[in-house]
Amino acid sequence: MNTPRAHTLRLLLGDQLNPQHSWFATRDDGVVYVLMEVRQETDYVLHHAQKILAIFAAMRDLARHLRDAGHRVRYVAIDDASNRQSIPDNLAALMAHYGAERLQYQHPDEWRLDAQLRTWGALQAFDVQAVSSEHFYTTRT
Repeated sequence: MNTPRAHTLRLLLGDQLNPQHSWFATRDDGVVYVLMEVRQETDYVLHHAQKILAIFAAMRDLARHLRDAGHRVRYVAIDDASNRQSIPDNLAALMAHYGAERLQYQHPDEWRLDAQLRTWGALQAFDVQAVSSEHFYTTRT
């Protein structure tokens, strides 16, 4: 089975689950929304198991909501055989899988993730764009 190509992947992190984000106003079959459960995020510091489960449940719920609204969604579960357990490694594989030309992500709230995605994105041959998460009253600057 061939996977239909996509021109853009849009990454949604576990603290960016706003169904009112402007990304979702228009359905585009060339866009795939990517949510992933990765050990990179569960293991970098000690987290309470209930917190991790709550975040995963919320991510799965948004993925279902987006699918129900007609959006394309790729959800990478923690135990998915293709899961590389790293956001950049999963993104690189998914960009190749879909033949996408552009990756968009919402500005992470955590400096650690912001630096990781910015540094990794600058090294890619495809276009990488960061956009507002739209969940603050003021702009990032």
